[in-house]
Amino acid sequence: MRDLDREETYLVDRRGLALELRDLVGTGPVPPAPYPGPHGVLAYGEGWFAARLLSLPEWVEEGTLFLLEGGYDLGEAAAMGLMAETGRAKVVRVGFREGAEVYLAPSPLSPYRYLRFLLLATGEEEALREVDEALLRERRRLTPEVPLEENPAKFLAYTLLERLPLFFSPFFRPLEEAAQSLFARIGKSLSLTPPFSALEFFLTGLEARHEQGDPLAAVLLGGGEAASLAKEILETRVDALAEVPAPEGSRLAQAVALWYRLAWTAYYLALLYGVDPSDQEVLDRLREVS
Repeated sequence: MRDLDREETYLVDRRGLALELRDLVGTGPVPPAPYPGPHGVLAYGEGWFAARLLSLPEWVEEGTLFLLEGGYDLGEAAAMGLMAETGRAKVVRVGFREGAEVYLAPSPLSPYRYLRFLLLATGEEEALREVDEALLRERRRLTPEVPLEENPAKFLAYTLLERLPLFFSPFFRPLEEAAQSLFARIGKSLSLTPPFSALEFFLTGLEARHEQGDPLAAVLLGGGEAASLAKEILETRVDALAEVPAPEGSRLAQAVALWYRLAWTAYYLALLYGVDPSDQEVLDRLREVS
């Protein structure tokens, strides 16, 4: 088994994703000034998680409508952009599509950069400060130089190695899909997320699966009563179970900090599999047609 505390393990990171992860805080475009409200956001591809974090409406008749064109939408973003521009609201296009007012390069870490732009553009500097402080606290114990016994992301990566992760985050359900995206794009690993009726799924869909040899690993994100109940159900239905409590702070800061820890976990999982954690070239072709 590869050792995450040995330098040669990191040779597969040919594009230096560890550096992008380490230096993520404070990166991304900055608006010249806050945009007039009310604010709405339509988000696609890499921008969708940022929109869900802020819970802004998808449409406004006045003020500013942000169109996050993060790709992988097969033309829907462009069509919605044309429709939005017929209204009275100012449309601000952010992303890597041709004609975007604010360019943001594609990356599996771009959800943070979309979020940062939105917080600055809507005058939420204090919320951004809290998010960045939470990420910097996480960074102190997640980077490669922090040894396994002190690094929760490394430890979780070893737990998930050769297992199929099942993410459940009752305190903020969109985090499950965000985790799934991170593990697909960075960790090169398939993962599962439960349907809306998660506890019913745990009670029925996973019944006796562990005894049949399915290498499932449940990852409970954020804690809370629902997570505790899920733990009680899942302990006899999965191969391994990991609890990832939310750090201190607002719900927004907690969700982004958990996302950041999972990004590091996906990175370490890719190293354990011996594959480059950077995006594969096939995504470039997908972006060209989306």
